[in-house]
Amino acid sequence: MSGIAIFLPNETMRRQAEAILKKKKHHVIVNEATTIDTVVEEARKAIELGANIVVARGHQAADVREYTSITTIEVVMTAQELGLLIVKAKKMLNKPMPKIGIFCWKGMLCDTTYFEELYDVKLAIYWMGVGEDYFEKVEAGILDGIDVVIGGEKCVQYATQKNFPVLFMGTTGESIEFAINQAETMYAMVEKEMHNYAQFSTVLDSSNNGIIKIGADGLVQTMNRVMEEILKVSGESAIGRHITELFPTIDKEAVERILEGEEEIYSTFVSNGAKVEVVTMEPIMVEQVIWGAIISCSRTRRLSWSEDKMKEKLLSGFVAYENLNNLLLKRPGLKEVIDLAKVYAQSNTPILIEGSSGDELEQLCQGIHNYSLRKNGPFVIVNMETIPVEQQMQALFGISENSFSQKRKSAFVKASDGTIVIREISRMSLPAQYCLLNVIRKRWIGQQDVENESIQRLNSRIIALSSRGLKELVLQGKFRKDLYHVLKAFYIALPGVSERREELAILLDQYYRHYLDKYSRYHVLTQEARERILNFPWDNNDIQLESFCERMILTAKKRRITEEYVEHLLGEVYDLADEEPQTRENHRGKGILEERRIHDIETCLLKYNGNRTLAAEELNISKSTLWRYMKKYDIK
Repeated sequence: MSGIAIFLPNETMRRQAEAILKKKKHHVIVNEATTIDTVVEEARKAIELGANIVVARGHQAADVREYTSITTIEVVMTAQELGLLIVKAKKMLNKPMPKIGIFCWKGMLCDTTYFEELYDVKLAIYWMGVGEDYFEKVEAGILDGIDVVIGGEKCVQYATQKNFPVLFMGTTGESIEFAINQAETMYAMVEKEMHNYAQFSTVLDSSNNGIIKIGADGLVQTMNRVMEEILKVSGESAIGRHITELFPTIDKEAVERILEGEEEIYSTFVSNGAKVEVVTMEPIMVEQVIWGAIISCSRTRRLSWSEDKMKEKLLSGFVAYENLNNLLLKRPGLKEVIDLAKVYAQSNTPILIEGSSGDELEQLCQGIHNYSLRKNGPFVIVNMETIPVEQQMQALFGISENSFSQKRKSAFVKASDGTIVIREISRMSLPAQYCLLNVIRKRWIGQQDVENESIQRLNSRIIALSSRGLKELVLQGKFRKDLYHVLKAFYIALPGVSERREELAILLDQYYRHYLDKYSRYHVLTQEARERILNFPWDNNDIQLESFCERMILTAKKRRITEEYVEHLLGEVYDLADEEPQTRENHRGKGILEERRIHDIETCLLKYNGNRTLAAEELNISKSTLWRYMKKYDIK
């Protein structure tokens, strides 16, 4: 049972409340006249009876708040009630412009801004507080020259003893009715919340997924039994903890973006040995205000391999070592790329990654493989740049001279139940492209002319890499348009090292210190020399920067490495004399992939008359990502 308890300072006010309650439906279970000395004890009794809301006034309301945890609604004097008391005081005093002293607790009075003008009086309001002496307050008022005391039981009692004019701060019942209405409204809200919580609890307990509800601050508010089993913690111990404490691998910035309304959904994998949890987070939004988020966790398993198969995989070298989270620590400039890679890793759809850094491309592929459900499967890399055109079909699919044999261990067969990475897919012949398209669509390979004979079923995740823009090759007729669009659905553009200036600075410091230590040298790199190195277009990868640092340290003849020496060395290594000044300036600002990205964004925005939603959909990025690119590249 739940309900409302009303505590008022005298019998007259209690009867006023009783008369109000007779006129309406209500949930009041206690209506009593109490004193300051008894109100806390009566409130505790009411709580035992099931009361969850208290209506009280002044000192009594303050004591109930102080010594219990029950919700308290305070009775506030209305303007009409206070006005009647002032008129009554004027008649009692029969004095022009009397000074009226009002003794009350903060929150008890209505707005009195214009009362002196309305009633031709002077007001002196004395606010009472916890632990303050009523008698001292009244004495202070008398010394201030007040003509009458209007207040509660204690103040009136003391002033009466001193034969000073008094008026008890009574009501007409208007303020009591207003407080009761407030309590009823709150009661209805609490009941609705309890009803919703009961429904939510039923949903939580009947769900096969683990579910957590967090507040707008990211702190856990509730969780179901399945989530307790997944996390190996009790719901009671989890409440009040930040969600990233329970899921340390969840991206904290992604949680913030969800709670700030920048994104509407976030999903990731959380590994736990052979088990994997697919974690999804969505915001709770009420009238465009985010109140928190619901996190759902469904359990799945990685592909299971026997011990013999795992040994064979290790001995064959088909193993991915890189981890996306570790890669982010080494390459902070790739955060946006890695966030996207984590999303793509949850699917089996082919991925196309374009970029110039071979090592970073391979590390990213390894990270995607290890983040996916295929982690326990083989990781196979095929470099099309090193395979002659006439041998591509055999190497990839086991097809030679228009025949197929299941005995041949082709790359796709070796990558079964795992991931196959095709490097420099731009070098793939058109016949091989056709076979790859069929593999993606039909999930098998076999003779091209007899589809139902000699068939090998495949189950491999395809990641295609290219240092050249495939879109240009499609326009030139060197790459199949249908295959390009299949691959482009899950697209990642890997920015060059020169586009990640902060990361480039970290690498420069790292390589510089490494080769100073390695060759027992001591050199000082001037700020101008450092800036020249950072502004150079390192279009290939960080190996280029590392080699340059080693050469610079080995060949330096002076303690101070100046900008002039760096310029001389760059010219000697990279033949800068043949570069046009304007070209050099352009290379300093943007890499090839960055220029392509700007072109694609500008083209899409022009196509859709500046509509960012449509442009983002075609570019296969979020609206917030599009906005960041537009800001970064100053695209209007």
